[in-house]
Amino acid sequence: MSGSFEAFDRGIDRKGTACIKWDFQKADYGREGLIPFSIADADYPVFQPVLDALKKRIDRGVIGYTDLDESYFSAIAGWCKRRHDWEIKNEWIVPTGGIVPAMANAIEALTHADAKIIVQPPVYDPFYSVVETTGRTLIKNDLILDETGYHIDFDGLEKACKDGAEMLLFCSPHNPVCRVWTKEELQKVADICAAYGVIVISDEIHWDLILGGHIHTTLGKFPALYENLIVCTSCSKTFNVAGLETSNLIIPGKTLREKYQAYLYSRYLFCPNTLGLEAAKTACTLGDGWVDEEQVFLTRNAELVKEYLAENLPEVKLADPQGTYLLWMDMRSYGLSSDELIRRIAEKGAGLNSGAHYGENYDGFVRMNIACPKDQLLAGLSCIRDALDEIK
Repeated sequence: MSGSFEAFDRGIDRKGTACIKWDFQKADYGREGLIPFSIADADYPVFQPVLDALKKRIDRGVIGYTDLDESYFSAIAGWCKRRHDWEIKNEWIVPTGGIVPAMANAIEALTHADAKIIVQPPVYDPFYSVVETTGRTLIKNDLILDETGYHIDFDGLEKACKDGAEMLLFCSPHNPVCRVWTKEELQKVADICAAYGVIVISDEIHWDLILGGHIHTTLGKFPALYENLIVCTSCSKTFNVAGLETSNLIIPGKTLREKYQAYLYSRYLFCPNTLGLEAAKTACTLGDGWVDEEQVFLTRNAELVKEYLAENLPEVKLADPQGTYLLWMDMRSYGLSSDELIRRIAEKGAGLNSGAHYGENYDGFVRMNIACPKDQLLAGLSCIRDALDEIK
């Protein structure tokens, strides 16, 4: 660990920029002026070469219709190879806007109107909404929680596939429980889904944000899935450019890819974001060293939270922080609902996410975003301590 965190620990003032996390707190918490640890973007500056590239593009004086050139595809493919040991072909890359609308489009394009679609709670709440809004049937296969952490219910997954599910929405690394799935776990997912011809949409938006020496393996490393696989990637979390709405679906299977593209083109659903393309190309060309430092920084923040809770709030059970910058805390011992916990923590000055948003069985849990400077993180932990001490 280098300990050189200047680029991340100095933070940045986001107030007054119509920032969802900082400027619209009243709707979520009924009050303003909180230190937010909620929506998944970071409170440190964007990688400077990305900002320089955006400025250079703006200085050209025109931001018109833009298409994709070879340099863009090569930058994305290069990142996959260097960072994830995954050699892809340029034609597999299907640029899109946000991953959530892309998932909804994929559901409509690739499944029947009455399709069963599997999700694995607790999980990022748009996984539920993209199934429900497309009129498909939601099949829940909850993760198993034991004394060693969260695990996939493989028996439940196979049963759902055997019972006719057409698609699995897979989260890797998992938001909110912070799991980085092992190769062995992923092999089982691949084997089951390949055996039953189930399409897998693997949301790997956090694939660069791996903590504490864990290793992320993309589902793209399992060729048995290639005819029925979409891997969703983006620079948005890694480089803090979510507002540019630029992502990439990597679809190895030609038939699946062409079917998805035909759906998009028939509805005129994609025109590349000029500045988003510049940001992604620059990040994937120059950003390796910065991401290495970001991983170390986030690992340090996760360790700070673990140490703080152990010393001050031992009844809070923290899921092992392996990946993402979103920590998952079990506060059920306090006997309150997630919403009540969030309300009381907000009264003390910090805004977190209710665990109940991520699944009906997860009341009493909360989620906390740690992508922020150390001083901000410690201030938030102090708010949590004050609220929970008052409950006891």
